[in-house]
Amino acid sequence: MADAFTIQSNAADILRRFERLPNEVQGAVKRGFSRGLLLVEEEVKRRADLRLTGSRSGLASRLTSHVLVGGKAAVDGIIGFRNTRGFPYEMAQEYGATARAGGAMAIPISDEAKMLSQRGISAKDFPRKLFSRRTSRFLMEAVGGHALILHYIFVKSIPPRLHFRDSVEDNTDLVMREVVDEWEATY
Repeated sequence: MADAFTIQSNAADILRRFERLPNEVQGAVKRGFSRGLLLVEEEVKRRADLRLTGSRSGLASRLTSHVLVGGKAAVDGIIGFRNTRGFPYEMAQEYGATARAGGAMAIPISDEAKMLSQRGISAKDFPRKLFSRRTSRFLMEAVGGHALILHYIFVKSIPPRLHFRDSVEDNTDLVMREVVDEWEATY
């Protein structure tokens, strides 16, 4: 059984104190936080090893990722924030991941595989038969004569890409500076 842990916070006390502040002060703090957090969001995007697209809806339209193949070419993959078969993709994107010894991770690269992945369907549950040649890094589908559709690429590891936590921690002073600037501009 996993060890249980408890997180204690004084957030409720802080919010009660904040609500007792005058409305002008609350407004200044909120405006400062809003600007500061937008600046941190831009810093997160800048530092993350991501490709930003608009071809899909929701979060996936903004965050896609890529896999380097042999250190040369990049193949677009999906970065979704979901938990498929116990594999937390968001943790892998933030901290990196390594496949089990002798194993590999299947990264969806075809539009259909990406769509299925968004719905929580992994390569093992793909609706049609897929195969991989012994020397290939791809999981593919045979269609007609000799045509192949590449649906997944096998990788041994995923390097950390988001750097979200580091970006936020490195820019807390930026948020506080925006709050202070807004406070000074208000008073």
